[in-house]
Amino acid sequence: MTTTPKTLSVSEAAAICNVGRTTVGYWVRSKKLFARRMGRSFTIPVEDLLHFLASTGQPIPAELGNGSGGGPMFKSFRNCWSYWQAEGSRHQCERCVAFKRQVQDCFCVRDNGSSGCPDPCRECRYFREMFAARFRFVHQIDSPAAVFKGLSLWGGNAGWADMCGVPEDGLIGLGIETIIHPASLAKVISVFKKAALGEKTGLIPDPVFITAPQQKKQRINAWVLPLRDPEGTSLMLADPAEAESVASEAAS
Repeated sequence: MTTTPKTLSVSEAAAICNVGRTTVGYWVRSKKLFARRMGRSFTIPVEDLLHFLASTGQPIPAELGNGSGGGPMFKSFRNCWSYWQAEGSRHQCERCVAFKRQVQDCFCVRDNGSSGCPDPCRECRYFREMFAARFRFVHQIDSPAAVFKGLSLWGGNAGWADMCGVPEDGLIGLGIETIIHPASLAKVISVFKKAALGEKTGLIPDPVFITAPQQKKQRINAWVLPLRDPEGTSLMLADPAEAESVASEAAS
């Protein structure tokens, strides 16, 4: 069996797609297809070529392994500063804490006052292409659903936003401690750690509490499931149908 390479030269991409080098060069120069400059040459991530071909309705060559086995295709990951640099943007990346600290999940440091991003994350083209596209499926789930990585929320569906009393776009980058009640925080973090290590997870056996609107302690049934893409993330599902709400003062 042959293994599909991770990157291709312009000549290799042209041969596989049965087009001329000038055609692939045009795709790259017009920024329809992302390529990394390596000295005087370019290398094209196979992920980006697959995404470009699929999004423009072109056939997927057999040499590329028929895409991703029928699953969704995403662009290869780029850090926000390299993305905006390639786009010729006026983002002040050199002043941004994400660039200074080399933070991949830039939206997780947005609220610390040192971000150089001029736009809200939900309106940001980089966030939509690099992150939001990978967990778009949560909006098709009927129950409250959210994607976490480490101690930060990447985003969630309308049901999760309503349950937490937070606008849907306000979920992006929110710290886990603002949603999970202190009584359940250690338990939930422990389950996230297991999921990140690839251990079996599912229904959290004991009751989980979130901090609902009006600072109330709301009981939910919660499930945590590891995701393969985005790498290192976990899907958290909630069932507040039989939730019990009590004032947080009474819980202390």
